[in-house]
Amino acid sequence: MNSYNVQMQGSTQTEQLSPLLTPEQKAWVNSTILPTQVFLKGATEFDDQWLNLKGDWRFRFSGANRSIPFVNGKHFNSLKPEILKLVKLVSVEYIKENSASVVDDAARYIAITFSQVDAITRESLLSKLRSIVANPERNHSDISQFYFTLFCLRVLDRKDFFESSDEKADLEELLLEVPRPRNGNWGVYQNLDNVIPSEVCHMIESGIQRWASKLTPQLKTKEEKIAHLHTIKEMINLDKLSDCVITGIVYYVGMRPVQLGKTACGDIVVDTQNENGNRFSILVPYAKKSKLTIDRIRVAIPDELGKLILLYKRLKGLSDEDSLLPKKSTSIKPVNDAIKRMLLLFSPDEIKKAVAEEDYELPSYTASLFRHNVGHSMAMNGASATEIAYILGQSSLVVAERYVAATPDIADIREQALGRNPVFKNMLILMMTGDVVHSSEWKGRKVACTIGERLHCHMGGCSYEESACPFSQGRACYGCLYFRPFSDGHHEAVLSSFNDEIDSIRNVADDTNTKNHPLLVELTRCKQNVMRVIARIQIIEEK
Repeated sequence: MNSYNVQMQGSTQTEQLSPLLTPEQKAWVNSTILPTQVFLKGATEFDDQWLNLKGDWRFRFSGANRSIPFVNGKHFNSLKPEILKLVKLVSVEYIKENSASVVDDAARYIAITFSQVDAITRESLLSKLRSIVANPERNHSDISQFYFTLFCLRVLDRKDFFESSDEKADLEELLLEVPRPRNGNWGVYQNLDNVIPSEVCHMIESGIQRWASKLTPQLKTKEEKIAHLHTIKEMINLDKLSDCVITGIVYYVGMRPVQLGKTACGDIVVDTQNENGNRFSILVPYAKKSKLTIDRIRVAIPDELGKLILLYKRLKGLSDEDSLLPKKSTSIKPVNDAIKRMLLLFSPDEIKKAVAEEDYELPSYTASLFRHNVGHSMAMNGASATEIAYILGQSSLVVAERYVAATPDIADIREQALGRNPVFKNMLILMMTGDVVHSSEWKGRKVACTIGERLHCHMGGCSYEESACPFSQGRACYGCLYFRPFSDGHHEAVLSSFNDEIDSIRNVADDTNTKNHPLLVELTRCKQNVMRVIARIQIIEEK
């Protein structure tokens, strides 16, 4: 009998003596409503748009028929009803946040994990992750189980599932002590362990840029500015603008809610100002009290966010001594609720429609997750523990050093930049562009730009309602909601140009011994977006 069977038998015996769920957890599962169907975002016209959640889950997605045999499947038929429902609840969250093409694997490995632990607590799941990493003979299946279990742990923690069974501690700080297993065949998104999916980050950045472009246009005369401010007062909802400011500060700076409550209007500083734009910074209070009296930390913020904060301050009639945000909106729940509302406003129209019809629920991303996303991102870009601690407002280097220790090798980052991983071709869930059209059918504006010292003009059309594009035309189109890719467009040429630019930057990085060149991340994201458009067009043509 192998170790897996022994472990399974031991787990079953333990469950008979002590149930996996506490009474509070069981009540949580029973009170949580499982939807009857879930919207499959990113599905093409040849896939199922909805997944029926009754009985076995069967659906077609990304060109293949898929199923999860919850009724009599090997890994599911021995689970108690409440445990099976918990697997389904986590699987629904996985569909919302990731590609539905691998949710069958997610459900299977989560069920396996639940059958191998004595109780479903944070510590037991953390212990399971450590045991997988410590196994010298782990294989690809073990690594898959690690990352799906990691996802499950994060989802349940965000849902306050562990509230009654674990002490309240920051899960992400605990996860920094868990090494990540490496595997050359494993997807880049799991391998780099992003706390917030890159496409969610892109959606927030684009949304804030659009809002700033519409609400704070460049005006030359004082009369124009006064007239615009009067117009804005009539049309803007200050609660929504407050949500946007909270989301922007949490996303870019990683502030805790308690830090937001300590931030005054005077902490938003205009460092430089000229006709070409402004440079803003924010004075960040330390996250935790220190024995020493330490000045606030000055952190640069994007021009777009700075303008929106100043607009909010002006419309609210606040002085430099006033608190930037009301106290009632800077506790943990109001901040997390503000982030959720803003993510809905930034989402594509089909997601908004599904949410309005109660067919879809947005994934939950908390302020704590955004804070750790800042720490991970800085570590990925070569920041030192001292720099990370400074930006996050930490008075010691303990947590910051864990971010650095948890960072994958530079070889993994270079592998991402080279785009050799075939997972990218299957990530159609992350499509952010509009519908594909033939160039002969498009009557609106067309996109043109220079990439890799070559002019590209047969890419697609732009449906943005404003005359001026707030983004980098061409480079930012692939991945933009307003971009309409041409089915007969020269996308392969665009991809080749991005490859040339990446090669050039990578050579510069090698020659100058720069481990993490800042342009590589952005160029790689642009390249991935082009690859998704090409893959989407290929699927349409094959059908």
